[in-house]
Amino acid sequence: MQENRTLQFRYCMSLEFSEPVWKHQFALRMIPQTDDRQTISACRIDLKPECDYSDSVDSFGNRYIYGEIDRLHNEFCVEVSGEAAVRKDTQLACDNKMIELAPYRFPSQYTKAGDALKKYYRLHGLREGEGVLAFAARLLHQIYEDMEYVQGVTDIRTTAEEALAGKRGVCQDYAHIMLALCRIADIPSRYVVGMMQGEGFSHAWVEVCADGRWYGIDPTNDQVVDDTYIKISHGRDYQDCIVNRGTFRGGGTQTQRVEVVVTV
Repeated sequence: MQENRTLQFRYCMSLEFSEPVWKHQFALRMIPQTDDRQTISACRIDLKPECDYSDSVDSFGNRYIYGEIDRLHNEFCVEVSGEAAVRKDTQLACDNKMIELAPYRFPSQYTKAGDALKKYYRLHGLREGEGVLAFAARLLHQIYEDMEYVQGVTDIRTTAEEALAGKRGVCQDYAHIMLALCRIADIPSRYVVGMMQGEGFSHAWVEVCADGRWYGIDPTNDQVVDDTYIKISHGRDYQDCIVNRGTFRGGGTQTQRVEVVVTV
C-alpha cells in the first residue's frame, strides 16, 4: 500500500497600512483543500483584526473565504496552518467533457502568443506522434534551460510573451510560458498556486491533462510535481488564483509580507 508523506504547513500574509483603513472587504484564496492527491486536516484560519467571514467555492473549484472589517485598523494579518497527507502518485482525475476543459484550452490574459512564443513553438512544439506527457517532459526541460530565474525583472502584470522575450523571470512567468505553449498544441493545461517544501513564498506550477488525468509539472525547478508540493488553487492563469483581493476606504500606502513554511 502506498504511503503518504505528511507535511505541516503555515501560510502567513500581512498588510500594513500607513494610515487607518475601514470598510475593508477581502476575499482570500490561500486555503488548501482535500482532493485526489492530498488530504488536508487540522486546518486553522486566524484573522487579525478578528472578524466574521464566510466560506465559498469559485467557478474553478477553489475554496476561498470572504468578509468585511468595518472598524479602523492599520494592519490585516491572515495565517492558515494545518497538515497535508500527500500521495507520492500525484495524478488528479480529470473531467474529459469538452465544456469542462474549454477554459484551459485557449489563450487567456497572460498566455496569448505573440512572435516570441510562436517562434519558440516552431522550434520546440509538439512533434508528430509524440504523446502529451512526453511533450510536457521535453518542454519542461527546455524552458528550464532557456530561462533564467531572476527576481525583480518581471511583475504580476508580465505576460508569457514578455517573459519569454526577456528570457528571465520567476515561477509565475515559467508557468505562463508553459501554459501558452501547451495551449498552442491544443493541450488542456491550467495554472496552479501552492506551497513547496523549503519555499519561503507561495509557488506556481502547471497541470496538463492527459488520458483523463491532470499531471503536475514544475518548469521553474525542472521536475514533475511530487509529494513535497501542496496545492492551493488552479485556474486559467495567475488572475484566477490571486491570493488576496480586497477593497477598503482610507488613504496612504500599503506593504504586503508573505511567509510560507512547509516541513515534514
